[in-house]
Amino acid sequence: MATTELQRVRTRYSDFKVGLDEHPLSGDVALSTNASAVKRAVRSLLFTGRYERRFRPHIGSGLQKYLFENVSPVTAELIRDSIITTITNFEPRANLISVRVRVEPDQNSYSATVKFGIVNLPDVVELNELIRRIR
Repeated sequence: MATTELQRVRTRYSDFKVGLDEHPLSGDVALSTNASAVKRAVRSLLFTGRYERRFRPHIGSGLQKYLFENVSPVTAELIRDSIITTITNFEPRANLISVRVRVEPDQNSYSATVKFGIVNLPDVVELNELIRRIR
């Protein structure tokens, strides 16, 4: 089945799926496209620490350093600023609309809601993540 020109124009962004899954028909590596690709890239950036990527050590949000601080509104604001800076600097496909970080003191964590538009596409994506330390 050949791709039409219209389908090719609609698919602006694509990335490999995380598990490098195999496409069931072609046997090639499966791709995530458009909104799901950009959403996955933003999530990956947020949970990447500084100096974690070998040849690009400056990329990452550094959210891990806030997770061992006391759970407070001040720390939530620092996390919010870090999320805004990371997306603005390292993900050119996303136009940030809003970032909201709520304190979850009973779970010793933060709940982050990030809304962003995708460049050259009408999609608005909302990413909800729970930010907490594992140990």
